Amino acid sequence: MFDANLILCDGSADWSFANLNTSNYGTPTSATRNAGGFAVIDLGDGASPVSGLAVVLILTEAGAAADDALTVIVENSTTVAFTVPHELGKFDILAATKGVILGSEGPATVIMRVTPKLRYLRIDASCVAADDFGTVYCFISPFPFKVL
Repeated sequence: MFDANLILCDGSADWSFANLNTSNYGTPTSATRNAGGFAVIDLGDGASPVSGLAVVLILTEAGAAADDALTVIVENSTTVAFTVPHELGKFDILAATKGVILGSEGPATVIMRVTPKLRYLRIDASCVAADDFGTVYCFISPFPFKVL
C-alpha cells in the first residue's frame, strides 16, 4: 500500500482537458493535494536513493478517442512552488511523438526510473482540447527493482 508521501496523483478527477488544462489540476505547486488529486512530493534533504526512484503511471482505460494525446513530464525542483522546474523525463509508450501517450495505448502501466537530485518532485500532465483519459494514478517507489 502507498501512503500520501509516495502518491503524485491519486485519481481524484478524470484526466481530461477540462481538469488538467482549464482547471490546471495537472500542474501542482503545493504539497497539499489539489482538487485533481495532484501534489508535490517532498523527498527530503537526501533527494533520492542512489538506485533512483520509479515513477509509475497507471492508465485504467483507453482515451475517449484513439488519437487523444496525453503528455506527462516528471519534474524536480529546489522549491515546492516549482519556480524553476528541471525536467527528469517524459512518459510515452510507442513514442508516436516524444513524451506523448495516445488514447489507443491505454489501458497501460508505464514505469520510468529517475534520479532526482533536488528536494521536490511532481508530474506535470496536460492533454489537448476535448481529450479525456479517465481515471489515472501516478506514484513513486524507492524499491521497484531487485538489487543484485
